[in-house]
Amino acid sequence: MRFLGKIFLLLLTYQTVFAQEESMPAEPVICYYTEEDSFTEILPDKEILSNARVLSTSTIQVSYIDFPAAAKTAFEKAMSIWSKYLYSSQPIKIKATWVALSAGILAVTGSTRIYKNFQNAPYQNVWYPASLAEAISGKDLNNGDFEIEMKINSSINWYFGTDSKSQAGKFDLITVVMHEIAHGLGFSSSMKLVNNNSQGQYGQSGSNYIYDMFLQNVGKIKLTNNGIFGNPSTDLKAALTGNALYFGLRNSKYANFLPKLYAPVSFNEGSSISHFDESFYPQGNPNSLMSPNVRSAEVNQQPGDLLLRCLQDMGWQIVGIEGNTITSNEYVVEPVLGAIIFPNPVSDVVKVAFPLRNQGRDVSIELFDMKGQALQRIESQSITSETIPLDLSHLPDGVYLLKVIDGSQIITKKLVKSP
Repeated sequence: MRFLGKIFLLLLTYQTVFAQEESMPAEPVICYYTEEDSFTEILPDKEILSNARVLSTSTIQVSYIDFPAAAKTAFEKAMSIWSKYLYSSQPIKIKATWVALSAGILAVTGSTRIYKNFQNAPYQNVWYPASLAEAISGKDLNNGDFEIEMKINSSINWYFGTDSKSQAGKFDLITVVMHEIAHGLGFSSSMKLVNNNSQGQYGQSGSNYIYDMFLQNVGKIKLTNNGIFGNPSTDLKAALTGNALYFGLRNSKYANFLPKLYAPVSFNEGSSISHFDESFYPQGNPNSLMSPNVRSAEVNQQPGDLLLRCLQDMGWQIVGIEGNTITSNEYVVEPVLGAIIFPNPVSDVVKVAFPLRNQGRDVSIELFDMKGQALQRIESQSITSETIPLDLSHLPDGVYLLKVIDGSQIITKKLVKSP
């Protein structure tokens, strides 16, 4: 235990000396609409929303500017849905403005700021959106300011109802807000075209977004691999406009069915790359929420498995999907919400999150190989931090068992370590 403590102290010292926390304003995503009735309806997940005893595992707050009352009701319904999927000790604060935007634009949304090299950051020198950086670090990094800024086009023919019914000629506001919140959570790329649109480039101030780290071509080569793609380069532009770009989910279930991203031949600034390919996930598809063009009479009030897994791989703790499943019994106030283990699969550092609803309780974490041999153990008599990291970088790829004892609760899960 003392040996492990020294290792964590050395890692913390290394981060403090060689990588200082930085932040800067982020670039927003522009979302468009198509005036063509879809008449499709994907309703909220009843399993996660119908139980009256289910508690939200995150708090999403909003400050409205010039919003009509009916629009507020729809906006808050979208927030309530997302709050059941995300786990964060820090409130996610949104500044939402009701304003006339240019024709064809539905909304413009982005993280207010991006952060790198903050406490517990899984990757160094990589930008994370404010809400995700705060969820991972367990700290308020922006001094109480907003994490997400959203502008909704007031000139649109909106449907404000909360009955999940598609309406001819109208755009479902809950669907759009669900979509926009996902961008604010980090479903957003820094990829762009530069030098008279002759080259592709990514990053802000020399660092890429966390989302960018998962972008890969049909050969599964990452676009952030500087040995293959220069930054900037014509090769990178070809990848961004080749209609063959994917999000490299770590889950082996999707190894041959990676989420296909929107990478049209004509690069669309602020929209390309930061959406799923609509031809693969058309209206009515369970994974169509993040398509680049929302249609009238299109209702989609469910994130979809692919989006949730993308957010999970970027660092979000997601409730209700394989690897982070929480049963209805674990949502109730008593017993306290159990530990959440993420990410899984993991490449280097796995984290165990303990909600601070009952501080001072005994917890321990044990890692075993499949033969039952104990590899690591961490004990804490008093929880002072919600998230405890466990470094697996020195272990070979494979399957392990992670045992978490939290008071009277014992959680044992298979943990997959992969590249």
